[in-house]
Amino acid sequence: MTNHRSRIAGVLLALLVGFLGFGSAAEAATAPTSPASSTQVSPRQNSCGDLAGFEHAALSSLPAEATDTYQLILKGGPFPYPKNDGVVFDNREGILPSCDSGYYHEYTVPTPGSSDRGTRRIVTGEGGEYFYTGDHYESFQVIDIDGGGGDTTQCGDLSKLDTAGYSTLSAEAKKVVDGVRAGSATDGKTYENREGILPSCDAGYYTLYPVGSEDRVISGEGGELAYTPDDYATFQQIDLDA
Repeated sequence: MTNHRSRIAGVLLALLVGFLGFGSAAEAATAPTSPASSTQVSPRQNSCGDLAGFEHAALSSLPAEATDTYQLILKGGPFPYPKNDGVVFDNREGILPSCDSGYYHEYTVPTPGSSDRGTRRIVTGEGGEYFYTGDHYESFQVIDIDGGGGDTTQCGDLSKLDTAGYSTLSAEAKKVVDGVRAGSATDGKTYENREGILPSCDAGYYTLYPVGSEDRVISGEGGELAYTPDDYATFQQIDLDA
């Protein structure tokens, strides 16, 4: 009787040990992986105004139309796509630094030959940032305005232009210059400086006077005189004493 009870106790003990062992194995098999070993933390978006990590590009190194767009931004237009240019850029891609809603605005950089707005844009920030994207917001570069191409010369300062002596101008150009100086020239019209070669000034600052088929005389409200012999491709400061 005693042996029978001992065998029963032994069987029960074995079952209990097996049950406990099975439970331990099951728990080990289903234990969750440590978060530290399975979670990858994505790079954090820069805080507003932090341009660290962005590639930089001089304005002069970008397509020429980028400089045209920059000049229009400075003047407040007119823009080629009035319904789209100057609108808020929401930074949905999360590439630009994280800023408050309405901080960024976008402007079209036209693509020659394209039937629509194309993929090129300049995005501005309220802190004075300029960004360029050539692939419709997939990547951005910081535009270094002072680093090249941008006209940062003060309004009225033509010192960076080549000089054209008054004595070297054609008789027709001299006549126009004389009329402008005397205040008798009447065929002038507002020059909008769309080429962005002359210093950036307020709208209406420059007045254009035709000379021949391609040359023009342009005067500024500060009395400065410029001459373009090739239909706005280049400009020269007129030196009245030379």
